[in-house]
Amino acid sequence: MAAAIQSRASGETKIVALFGTTERYNGIGQEIQVREIFQSKKDWRLIFVRGNTLFSPDLIRDAGLLMIDRGAGADPIDFFGEGGGISDTIRPGGTLWTDVNVQAIIDNVQNRGMGLLALHSTVLCGHRRFLDFLDVVGVEPHNLEPMWYTRINKTHPVTQGVGKFSVLIDDQPAVIIKSPSTVTLFESTAVHEKRQGISGWALERGKGRIAGLLPGGTLHAYQTPEFQTVLWRAAHWAMNRPIEKYPKSENRYYV
Repeated sequence: MAAAIQSRASGETKIVALFGTTERYNGIGQEIQVREIFQSKKDWRLIFVRGNTLFSPDLIRDAGLLMIDRGAGADPIDFFGEGGGISDTIRPGGTLWTDVNVQAIIDNVQNRGMGLLALHSTVLCGHRRFLDFLDVVGVEPHNLEPMWYTRINKTHPVTQGVGKFSVLIDDQPAVIIKSPSTVTLFESTAVHEKRQGISGWALERGKGRIAGLLPGGTLHAYQTPEFQTVLWRAAHWAMNRPIEKYPKSENRYYV
């Protein structure tokens, strides 16, 4: 079941976002945090797709930015589809990563110039064509543990002015970048495992821009000022907008 199409109003920026729906990732908490980060952008309308069955290519046909944090497989529970939120059984949901949806995302980025933020578990989507489009091979995370984000690219607009930072607890998906033209933004170190990996990158595809940002398996990342700044800057950069100074979020929600 696809969502009702919400066209972009005159003068506004339409942003479509899909965040975690598994038992490990708190998509509703992530949505609250992201809305807090961008709360000052009164002309940006953030539309969150809370279940895979509610996504359709028409939803992004006039979007300025798409933010995705969705891994492989179907939603374990269909919270927002037919039948609603009252049930005496578990009814599985749908999958996002169909060939039709992937083609629509690629077309909108490459041919229309829509920005794309590939977040956290998206690198584990399992769709080879989409991963080729991101120019990476995904590396599975291991444990939840303290994380450091270092080797920050000081010259790229997304990470310019951001110093190394830590996240209290997170997991560590990482990537292997395939092409020399794709830029590394930062790396991560899992404190207990002492595992190093690339956790941020950026590239251009046709008319569009892509930033991959892999912190965010827990809400701690979204409450870290440095990552808030990176996400803010990445959203502007991906849409080819002048990057405004990040005004600190009120961030009333903590874990």
